[in-house]
Amino acid sequence: MNASEWSWLKEHASELGAMPAEEASEALSTALAAIDERLGVEITDHDGAREVVVTAGGDVDAFELVRHMVATAPSLAGWTFVALRPAQGFDFEVDAGGLVFDAKALSFQPLTADEAPTLPAIRLLVPNPGLDDWSELGLRIIERGIGEEAAARIAYLEIGKREDDSENVFAIESLGGWLERHA
Repeated sequence: MNASEWSWLKEHASELGAMPAEEASEALSTALAAIDERLGVEITDHDGAREVVVTAGGDVDAFELVRHMVATAPSLAGWTFVALRPAQGFDFEVDAGGLVFDAKALSFQPLTADEAPTLPAIRLLVPNPGLDDWSELGLRIIERGIGEEAAARIAYLEIGKREDDSENVFAIESLGGWLERHA
């Protein structure tokens, strides 16, 4: 791989710069997916500058490719490139099927080897576990909170509801530290 993978961006940088961040993300993601379908981007605007987060969608096998792509990214005025979704903490709201709540209100429960032989494994405790989209939504919440690389250490994610007699329950904000100790 070499920097020529970014030729599309160089040719369309001014056009992408004029687009809203979401549209630019879609266009650049499509271009990078032509290189490798595991690649994607998330573009955000910060004080007139564009931040491009290149992501592997949680696919650990593509992390090195993401790092390579960022290392070979072009130098464009007003653009910065970041490898993998960074940790942003859990200070944000979640909309889960119309139920809106603070992400930091979530908790998790480590699973034992008897419950999930692949470790580290957790049960994300949520207010409405019957929602069909929880598996994907839960992973996105975790990735946003602790970062894509740390979230990829979770070998198994289960969704559940906290019960009054639940044991070994921890605040979601402690998940990163727990993974450091158990991964």
